[in-house]
Amino acid sequence: MKIKDKFRQFMVGRYGQDQLGRFITSLALVLLIINLFIKKASLPTVALVLIIYSYYRIFSRDINARYRENQKFLDSVEPLRRKVFTSKTRYDNRKTYKYIKCPSCKLKMKVPRGKGKIRVTCKSCGNKFIINS
Repeated sequence: MKIKDKFRQFMVGRYGQDQLGRFITSLALVLLIINLFIKKASLPTVALVLIIYSYYRIFSRDINARYRENQKFLDSVEPLRRKVFTSKTRYDNRKTYKYIKCPSCKLKMKVPRGKGKIRVTCKSCGNKFIINS
């Protein structure tokens, strides 16, 4: 039996790697890189603890608990991910669209650039207003 097959059989019923595990491992790597410049004795210790915890999660047989931990992590970082994705999309579309807010309900909308004065109807409150695109 090959080593790959033995490892695969060892991992049967174990949780494996997920987004939280990758984040913890990445954080440990960042701490080790920072330690190259700062030289604090506590940083490698914290990085080691994070790596051990990451491996504990990978080899854990309590799949439901690890899944719940990962879901809590994803729920907590989702607003940040959404904000970053929205900012990137707005930056990519900056030459095609102008982003505006409804004067009454403050809903964010996009209108095509270069169309002159256009009449915009808010999807949320139905307010109609004229904007220079």
